[in-house]
Amino acid sequence: MTQKKATASTRPRKVVSAKKLEETDELSTIRQPVVAESNGKFQLRPSTSKLELLDEGGNTDHRFRQFLYDFSVLATQLETARAYLAAHVGVTSPQYNILMIIARNQGEEGVSVSDVARYLHVTGAFITAEVRKLENIGLVEKRPNPNDARSTLLRLSPEGETRIRDVEPERLFVNDNLFQNLSGKDFQHLSATLSSLLDDFANTNQMLQMRQERNKRAQASRNRKVG
Repeated sequence: MTQKKATASTRPRKVVSAKKLEETDELSTIRQPVVAESNGKFQLRPSTSKLELLDEGGNTDHRFRQFLYDFSVLATQLETARAYLAAHVGVTSPQYNILMIIARNQGEEGVSVSDVARYLHVTGAFITAEVRKLENIGLVEKRPNPNDARSTLLRLSPEGETRIRDVEPERLFVNDNLFQNLSGKDFQHLSATLSSLLDDFANTNQMLQMRQERNKRAQASRNRKVG
C-alpha cells in the first residue's frame, strides 16, 4: 500500500508575495468607514469596511463584533478541550494534534513530515522539532521513505498506538458534547467556511508582522534623530 497523501481539504496554502501584502496593507489603512458623531457623544466606528459584514444600512457592526467575541471564546474553549485530551495522552496540545494526524494517515508505511505539516497548516520545521520530542518519549518512530531518500516517514510506536486507543472514549465524549447541536448541513457549511478563511487569516498575520517590523524601524529612526 502506498503512503497516504494530503487530501484536497489540506490544499497548499496560497502564497502571497511581500509586494502584494504591502499593497493590501496600504489599502487597508485608507478604507476607513466614516460615521458622524451623535450630539457630541463618543461613537465607535465600524471595525470593518466590508458591507457584507455590517448591519443593515452599513453604519453599525454589532453582529460582526459579537461574532468576533464568540469566535475568540470558541477558540479558547476548543483549546481547553484539546489540552484535556492531550493530558490524557501525556503530551502537549500541538503534540496531540501531530499524533492524531499520524494515527489517521500512517497507513502501512507511514506519513511524511510535509504531509503532517500540511494537514496542520504549520511549518515542516515545527513538526520536525515536535516529532523529535515525541520520539524521545517513545510515542513516534521514523523510517526511511522508500519513494524519497531525502525524507522520512512517521508512524506511531506501539506505545503511541496504545495511548491513542486509550484516549478514544474521552475523545468521543468531548466531541459529541462540543458539537451536540450542530446539524449535518450546518457542519458542512461551517467546515467549508473555516477552510476558506485559512489563507486570509495567514496573510493578515503576515501583514501584521510586517507592520510591526516597520513600526520598530520607524521608532528606531526617530530615537536616533532625537539622540
